[in-house]
Amino acid sequence: MQKNEKTPRENPKFFWFSSRLFVPLHTMKKKLPLILKTLAGTAIGLVVLLILGFVLLNTKPVQQRIVALATQLLSDKLGTRVNIEGADISLLGGNIHLLGVEIDDQEQRKMVRIERLSANLELLPLLSSRIVVEEAGLEGLDAVLTKKTDSIPANYQFVIDAFKKNKQPVAEDSLKKKKKLMLDVNNVWLKNIHVKYDKYDLRLLSAKYDSKTLKADSIQAAWTAEKKKGPVDNWACIHKLKATQEGKVFQAEVEGLCFRTDNRLPRKNVGKPKRGFFDVGHLNITAKAKLTLDTSVKDSLKIALNECQATDSITGIDFRDLRAKATYTKGILYLKDIDVQQTDTKLHIADAVMQLPNKKEGTKLSFSTGNITGRAILKDIARPFALALNRFTLPLNLSLNMSGTDSTLSFRNVQVYTDNKQLTVSAVGDISHLKEKELLDVHFHVNRMKTTTSMAEKIINQFTVKKLMMKQLKRLGTLSYTGDFHVLYKKEQFQGLLQTNMGSMNFSFYLDEISKYLVGQASTKNLALGNVMDIKKLGNVEANARFSIDISKPRTAIMRRKKGGKLPIGTVNATVDDCSYMGVHVRRLTADIKSDGAVATGDVMQLGKHRDLYFNFSFTNTDDMSKMKITHPGIKFHGLSEEDKKAKEEKKLQKKLKKEEKKRQQEEEERRTGKKKKKILGIF
Repeated sequence: MQKNEKTPRENPKFFWFSSRLFVPLHTMKKKLPLILKTLAGTAIGLVVLLILGFVLLNTKPVQQRIVALATQLLSDKLGTRVNIEGADISLLGGNIHLLGVEIDDQEQRKMVRIERLSANLELLPLLSSRIVVEEAGLEGLDAVLTKKTDSIPANYQFVIDAFKKNKQPVAEDSLKKKKKLMLDVNNVWLKNIHVKYDKYDLRLLSAKYDSKTLKADSIQAAWTAEKKKGPVDNWACIHKLKATQEGKVFQAEVEGLCFRTDNRLPRKNVGKPKRGFFDVGHLNITAKAKLTLDTSVKDSLKIALNECQATDSITGIDFRDLRAKATYTKGILYLKDIDVQQTDTKLHIADAVMQLPNKKEGTKLSFSTGNITGRAILKDIARPFALALNRFTLPLNLSLNMSGTDSTLSFRNVQVYTDNKQLTVSAVGDISHLKEKELLDVHFHVNRMKTTTSMAEKIINQFTVKKLMMKQLKRLGTLSYTGDFHVLYKKEQFQGLLQTNMGSMNFSFYLDEISKYLVGQASTKNLALGNVMDIKKLGNVEANARFSIDISKPRTAIMRRKKGGKLPIGTVNATVDDCSYMGVHVRRLTADIKSDGAVATGDVMQLGKHRDLYFNFSFTNTDDMSKMKITHPGIKFHGLSEEDKKAKEEKKLQKKLKKEEKKRQQEEEERRTGKKKKKILGIF
């Protein structure tokens, strides 16, 4: 070291810097244990505070205080009474249980009562703005909800409004984006749910839902529908429901599906033994089904009814299997491969389109089908719709197309035939005013019906009715019919042309369900009536007749007790324009027949120009007309009637005109002949 050189310690600048650095370090060595003790104490304090907080939060007094605060805040927000009887909170386990939750509506009526509301939360996801509910449950819900009219809000609307988010306008210079709070619920369970909503009463025993499966037991619903004829009580239930989800495809199984109705009136068939049991006011249907829902296509829903059985033991409805595929989009339902099976009846509908009603858009219900084919046993629909068919076991094959609305039905390309083709029917039909029974009109036009008499007899034998004139039916041979029939309110009308091996006949008649009479008329140009009625001396007939037959059971029963017999009760007025008897033509014959059920008597008169021939007859059995009795024959002379006089004068005039015309033609011929002779003579 040089002589005048200073050491670092003696250097003022260095000493200043080193004093600044080393003095604190020296001091810190003394204070470091204190700092560490302080930090450790703080950490321990925080842990103690957290532990104490957890401990305090798990104590009843603190939880009650928190519940009271939350109850007050919720009451202030809703503006009505809210009460929570108790709470059980475990922060370590993430379990929250609220007991005895009650909410009044704004008219101070109890709206909701919940015995227990539970949730099991995962705590860590809360740090990333996610609420993960491992399990949530609700037990003992009792709610009374009302919405009396469209103009009056529902009594629960204030709850929706209170928690509705108010969208605030975002400032232009605000670039901060709020991170959305995500909610994931893994499992939900419900027990003992009871909700009343105006006229609806809904109950649920239990239900459980996880991310892929929903199971529910004992779902019940009761409600009253107001109809034009009065209230109808409805009740529906599902014993078990299971639904599973795979992506956007849902599978559902329903067991113990029930539906009942009661219109508080007697059944429609009470006192009407021939009427079917079907009555929409008294249904008791049980069913089960399996179906698939596919929501993978936007704005579209695919439905597959894979299995369905439905029965009603009272009405007799019995669907053994029902299957269909459907696609719903924009209010239209497209169906295909529809299969319906009853006990012995099977129908297949290739496809159909249905426009569903929508009041807002002004669309009404309408539908149309593709080809419907099947094999029907009419006995299957006997109990619900027509008890007279309860013995009809003859298989009928059919095909047709249908279309319609909520008040009309149309049937086109109707084909019905038996296996052996001894019966074939081709027809079209329409039904209108389905909703107004007084205006109901069922109209079918039979393009052609053809059957053998043996098949006709077989069909008649399917019914439990009195079989009259069956021998005459057999003698007609093959039957062919073209015509129409109408079913109106308490009236049925039939008309058309019946062609047989014995001749043809036009007819028109109707059944009046009010007066209980069968009234009509028939006419023929050439009917072998002698062969039909087994009267060998009687040949072909040209005639027309009007008839009126009593079909009232009370009235005819009185006559049967008094007179006995098996004949129809009524009258027939006939006019025979031409017929042959024992090879002699008889014209202008009138017959008036009356039958009291036991004996039919008739007055017959042949009208002539100067005389009338008459006689009486009687018979007791249409199957043995050869034993008909002829009595009181007679003859009556009379002058010409005004009609005959006019006919005679007209005939004389025509004869005179004809004679004059013949004379004129002869004179004209003579003139022509004379001119020809003159020409010939002039040549020579």
